[in-house]
Amino acid sequence: MNTPAERQVLIGIDLGTSAAKILACTPSGAHVALESESYPLEMPRPQWVEQDANEVYRVAMHALHGVLADVWLRGYEVLAIGFSCAMHGLLFVDEHGEPLGPVVTWMDRRSAEVADRWRADGTAARLYAKTGAPVHAMLPSCKLRWFAQTAPDQLARAARIVSLKELFVFRWTGEWLIDWGMASGTGFYDPVARAWDPGALAAAGVGTEKLSALAAPSTTLRELRPAVAAALGIDAKTPVVLASSDGALANLGVGAVGPGDLALTLGTSGAIRTVVTTPTFDPHGRTFCYAYDDVKFIAGGPTSSAGAALAALNALFLDDVPGPDRFARAVALAEKAAPGANGLTVLPFLGGERAPYWNSELRGAIVGLDLSHSRGDVLRAAFEAVVFALASVHDALRERTGDPRRIRLSGGLTHAPFVRQLVADVFGCEAVLADQAEASAFGAAMMAGIAVGAIAGDTAVAALLHPAHVHEPDPAAAARYAEVYARYRDVVAANLPLFAPQPAS
Repeated sequence: MNTPAERQVLIGIDLGTSAAKILACTPSGAHVALESESYPLEMPRPQWVEQDANEVYRVAMHALHGVLADVWLRGYEVLAIGFSCAMHGLLFVDEHGEPLGPVVTWMDRRSAEVADRWRADGTAARLYAKTGAPVHAMLPSCKLRWFAQTAPDQLARAARIVSLKELFVFRWTGEWLIDWGMASGTGFYDPVARAWDPGALAAAGVGTEKLSALAAPSTTLRELRPAVAAALGIDAKTPVVLASSDGALANLGVGAVGPGDLALTLGTSGAIRTVVTTPTFDPHGRTFCYAYDDVKFIAGGPTSSAGAALAALNALFLDDVPGPDRFARAVALAEKAAPGANGLTVLPFLGGERAPYWNSELRGAIVGLDLSHSRGDVLRAAFEAVVFALASVHDALRERTGDPRRIRLSGGLTHAPFVRQLVADVFGCEAVLADQAEASAFGAAMMAGIAVGAIAGDTAVAALLHPAHVHEPDPAAAARYAEVYARYRDVVAANLPLFAPQPAS
């Protein structure tokens, strides 16, 4: 490629839970183009959450065409493309790579009984010790065991079991590959040995013949199918980099790659993650340890109690406000309430919870409600609760990684100054929102740049980022929140026995 470096772009493709986000930027981090297009989630039965793989592909390709049109219009050439993808999705395909059914997403909880049984009989602890993946219904390992028990014919018909990213890579290149970051989210990958774990495969009921070949995140493919290259209008030799999972790439995309840097995501779901140089497993199995790049790992935990829970509570208490306006109205009312919400505590577990409890049966609550409370108090307590949920994950993580020096933010909720300040006050440290709007897509582009030698490494990526907003903890609010968070933990502890998984009869 003879195009000058300043006229080249890196493309990051992020296949999220509900939208594809495509970003083009220069190797120096300058924004060139961005498109985001949504696709639906289907819930055909209680606890089932699926999506149409072909619809995701169509939507993502349409968004990519839009970005490429902008790239060409502005006189740039594509240097490399990197892929990010939501973890834990499961898709059965035939020998030609055609879907045999919908994607079973991470939100799907049909296999909760499998996860509960494994946690009760000790299987979960054994699997975690090898895979670093806490057992939960989100894992493909649990889902495959559910299919083996409930719909064995569907499992038997599948030539391969893949994620959305693997489907894209196959359609583009003809190769079935899964990077170590995505493999970490299956529940049957050993991130230390960098191999499929035989015991976990046996528990899931799947053999390696139905799985893609494992590959390092830096793996670079340089031979696109001619029809795909022609449809996109790019050179068939354009490098396509596998990159990693959306969580790992969000860390890279916000610059949380060094000691003491904690990435905090608050979107539809939430997560806390930190990059570590050695495997960091929790003795109690509360947090995950996944592959980050070719040599490092990422430790942390996800929470289901974030934007989706807030949206449901906003719908309950702000049903007189049009849907698109509810979040802003909720923030305005919550800001008027005092820290601690006048003694009110919300438990945000409206759809079970992942880290640190890994309990699909856990449910929400409003505790301490009396005649003096307003809906502003309830909404304030709800916002506090989603941050407390992440603080609970960090309590488990900090035992091995220590306190953060700063928190680097991403996710739609963090665009609200109120939420950013709440994070700073609850965690008692600086909270920073960088000037890149789409962390995982930007991280995918940057990892592609690292793989092709255009960027020196992940610390160089962190140096490219500039803070758009910096929030320091308010000492008085931080002291108050230490008390309020302690109350929240007490209320959680009191409620946990009410929702303990029941043994199968």
